[in-house]
Amino acid sequence: MKTLYNEIVVVGIFLLSVAFTSCQDFLSETPYDFYDEQDFYTNIEELELAVNGAYEVLSQKMTYGHFMLVNDCDTDWSHIKGSGTGQVARDLGHYNIYTSHTWIEEAWGYYYAGIDRVNRIMANKDRVAQPDDESKSAFKRLIAEARLLRGICYFDLVRMWGDVPLKLTPSDKTENFAMTRTDREIVYQQIVDDMQAAVNDLPWHDELSSYEGRPTKGAAMGLLARAYLYWAGYSLRQNGNMERSDNYMEYYTHVKNICAELINSHHHALNSSYERVFKNVCENILEPKEVMYEVQFFNPSGEDEHSSKIGSYNSPEIDRNSSYGLGNSFIKTTHFAYDLYEPEDLRRETAIATFKIDANDNIIEIPRSKSYTWAPGKWRRNWIPGPPKDLENMDINFILLRYSDILLMYAEAVNEVDGHLDQLGLECLNQVRRRAYGYDPLATNSAIDLTLADFPTQQSVRDYLYIERPRELCFEGFHRFDLIRWNKLAEALDDFADKFNAAVADGTLDNYVWAAGTYFQAGKHELYPIPSYEIRETRGSLIQNPNY
Repeated sequence: MKTLYNEIVVVGIFLLSVAFTSCQDFLSETPYDFYDEQDFYTNIEELELAVNGAYEVLSQKMTYGHFMLVNDCDTDWSHIKGSGTGQVARDLGHYNIYTSHTWIEEAWGYYYAGIDRVNRIMANKDRVAQPDDESKSAFKRLIAEARLLRGICYFDLVRMWGDVPLKLTPSDKTENFAMTRTDREIVYQQIVDDMQAAVNDLPWHDELSSYEGRPTKGAAMGLLARAYLYWAGYSLRQNGNMERSDNYMEYYTHVKNICAELINSHHHALNSSYERVFKNVCENILEPKEVMYEVQFFNPSGEDEHSSKIGSYNSPEIDRNSSYGLGNSFIKTTHFAYDLYEPEDLRRETAIATFKIDANDNIIEIPRSKSYTWAPGKWRRNWIPGPPKDLENMDINFILLRYSDILLMYAEAVNEVDGHLDQLGLECLNQVRRRAYGYDPLATNSAIDLTLADFPTQQSVRDYLYIERPRELCFEGFHRFDLIRWNKLAEALDDFADKFNAAVADGTLDNYVWAAGTYFQAGKHELYPIPSYEIRETRGSLIQNPNY
């Protein structure tokens, strides 16, 4: 799908100016003059260009190219480098968050831009000529892709901002843009409606003659299960309380059923090597059996547009004069995360880099006393073939969904629905565990396999997943969201602050201030603020989130 983004850059259909200034700008786009909309949407080729242009919003720095990397910080697993504030990333990561934060403003704008592009596609889809079976099949696939994108955009909005305006029609400058918030229960219903429609009409990855990274049925099923999982979880409400839906068990049941169907379809499986999963991503090798969907980035000259910070911002520190290019390593971890792995767990050395690389490409180990400067190791510039195109910008994709997450979601859901693991849930945990210890994920292994006796209670499964999910998925953008949906973010940050400060006090760590312990406020920072100008431009019809 790198070729897809080449098409987007060349065609330039309906791309936004990034000079967002008001709610009207976010919800009403002015197309460039490449095509007049009234003369567009006449055939499948034009529909595909429109869908490609809609997906372009995910390849922006202020969605998945940079913003989502910081969004996962600060937690008990990761933090933004440096204890100070007054810098845009540190402020966001350390919970020194304000209503005029520029990254929050831009992210909000891009998501609504993507939604409006899909709404425009849906309003014009009946004009697309479908003269034969091939075009009819392509039409179904492209509309399914569009609806999946709208579901992704609304899912990210509701996770980060809670109740958000729900709009399903293309915007027009004559409209009244003083929109109000829509209850997240209604927004979630639209998300699952869009994603279910995508599931119905997308092909499996192995049914395609060639796989170029476009969304597939398996990806849509996995993202639908994830949406239900979060719908079942806790979120901060307008009353300032962390609450969950009255129907949350129904949503867990959907997660259980969707994941079981996906697992039993046998279209997806784990790569036998955990490290190879991430080397493939760094080498731009698409692997849809495990990496079920990637947000793709590409710029032929390495400039900002459609490039990511993945592999530099969230990588081991690498000197700018190294042959690999700069690893500015702004996202960090600690030995507390490292120690949650058993020594035999091969994931540890892939996930956490305890080293840096100097100007001569030498690997320098960082002492444990400075473990707060250890870094994510899943994306590394020294794993990227060829010389760097740019000192900081990268073509590494954002992994939006891996098959291991499907296995872990099933185990969590069946435990919540049935009160205990079943045999499939146990097998899901063991597949992840076998791979972690270097064994065939599908081969029973009495030496390391867990048994039902290892999980005597429902809570014991929860406790295991509380540690196992980040051991498997750390730094991939979901741990902070997991803590929020479990209603454990405040508890995790308090406990970690105590551990970290005790380690500084007893000399285990050098003197360092873990800033999130100072700035985080429960009942506030589980959501981002609605951008202040949105409140202003809508004359207060949009109500601010609690305590901002």
